[in-house]
Amino acid sequence: MSTHQNKGDHLFVEINEPYSLKLLISNIHAVADHCRKENLNKVLVDIRKMEGNPSIFDRFQLGLEIVKAWGTRITVAVVAKPSLINRTAENTAVNRGAKVKAFSEMKDAMEWLGVEFNNQTTGV
Repeated sequence: MSTHQNKGDHLFVEINEPYSLKLLISNIHAVADHCRKENLNKVLVDIRKMEGNPSIFDRFQLGLEIVKAWGTRITVAVVAKPSLINRTAENTAVNRGAKVKAFSEMKDAMEWLGVEFNNQTTGV
């Protein structure tokens, strides 16, 4: 299940479903829609409970989709299990102008994003 919550200064997204390219592309576009409707430009995405491992090609595709959907107007910090972080999607997106970065620790992600760390609001 994916959840999207407006936290006032940012959108918090949690993805608990097994990995699929379709699932993540759908969430990328949902984030853009939520940010547009709620006038937000910072997003914290938690995929630590997502099972599965995207292929290199999928990661590249996700990076391209991030640029199309978020452009330069949305800044996104993604928190993932260390074993999932290889920077392919991040580098693909950042090299094309997007503002996205992956982290293995929630506190580091929130600090980079510039939002207040609160265990109750992030579900940590």
